[in-house]
Amino acid sequence: MHAIIKKAALTAALATASLSASAAETHITVWADVDPTLALLQADGSVLPDSVPLTHNPIRGLVPWERMVRIYSNDESADVEVRLLSTPSLVHQDGTGAAVPMTVSLNRRALTTAAQDFLAGDLFDGAMPGASVAMPLTIAQTTPAPITAKGRYTGLVSIAMVQKAGTP
Repeated sequence: MHAIIKKAALTAALATASLSASAAETHITVWADVDPTLALLQADGSVLPDSVPLTHNPIRGLVPWERMVRIYSNDESADVEVRLLSTPSLVHQDGTGAAVPMTVSLNRRALTTAAQDFLAGDLFDGAMPGASVAMPLTIAQTTPAPITAKGRYTGLVSIAMVQKAGTP
């Protein structure tokens, strides 16, 4: 009986040692871009994608991309200025062909590089504290038409938001 206990203890010690020898470690780097006043997120609160594939219809051109979004704010009484950092377009990766002008709209209002006021009274209805009403964010070809040069086209859409100070 004593020999059985010794064998069981030895087996347990060996099992523990083998588990330690085959242990794995995982390291994950996390990061966050933080603005304590505003965020433009999908309507469910998740992050907007960093990359969006657009579909090209050979008859109509680019199919518009749309997501429902909300502006999340720490001050529901403040108006929000929204603008594009640059005029968006798609360009062929090899630099050939004409640029394809793009239009970005928030709540059906075309955004430009000039700031537009989105009034707090129109944005925040109190249904979700700190969250605006759900609004469509649309990225579309400015003049829908087929693109005739084959290849990959890329572009960047950059939206800037500023919480206005002193909103009545």
